[in-house]
Amino acid sequence: MPLPSFAAFRRAAPKPPEQPTPADEVEPRPLLVVGLGNPGVAYSGTRHNVGAWCIAALARKYRVELKREGHVDCATISVDHRRVTIARPRSFMNDSGGPVAREARRLHAAPTQVLVIYDELDLPVGRTRMRLQGSSGGNNGMKSLIAALGSEQFARIRIGIDRPYDAGAPVRDPERVAKWVLSKPNAADRALLEAAVERVAAAVELAVREGYEPAMRLVNADETGKPLA
Repeated sequence: MPLPSFAAFRRAAPKPPEQPTPADEVEPRPLLVVGLGNPGVAYSGTRHNVGAWCIAALARKYRVELKREGHVDCATISVDHRRVTIARPRSFMNDSGGPVAREARRLHAAPTQVLVIYDELDLPVGRTRMRLQGSSGGNNGMKSLIAALGSEQFARIRIGIDRPYDAGAPVRDPERVAKWVLSKPNAADRALLEAAVERVAAAVELAVREGYEPAMRLVNADETGKPLA
């Protein structure tokens, strides 16, 4: 019977450790979700605070209390064992950048891990849109955020509040527009906005669980689920 070769007794070479997936190849998910608005009870029910309504809706669903952390009110929720911070700035809308950037730094969240929700004059009431980057679109709150984060590479969801009209023509006078956004919607518009808030809250959960792309498909569709142009 032939003797086994020496090679048969050699210890098998260890397998090289698996290399972690590069950060830029991981599907981005939010670590910080921010709803914009103005602070105080006087503004809480206004059109301009619909972004903050979404944070309140998530806080209610997950039974957490928003508590002050620096210049934001925030809480941490767990979506299918993934932790995410929900927050609303304690500053006025136009000065949102500083508080949000400080909270992002506290959480070690990159701009791509920040998701911002806010109202949009140039969308019909209750219509929603999501994108992963872009300019401010003239929104002063977004200008503040872009400057403070030093990047346009953060996700945002807009909720339409529409604008006032004169004989079918859209009003663009700054004073009248300001009065519109800082007023409370009528019952019909409120119902549309509350439905949009529920939809956006569901999209936030989807973004945390599965990433931004599935959330975008939900947000950028009409009420029947059909993608919007």
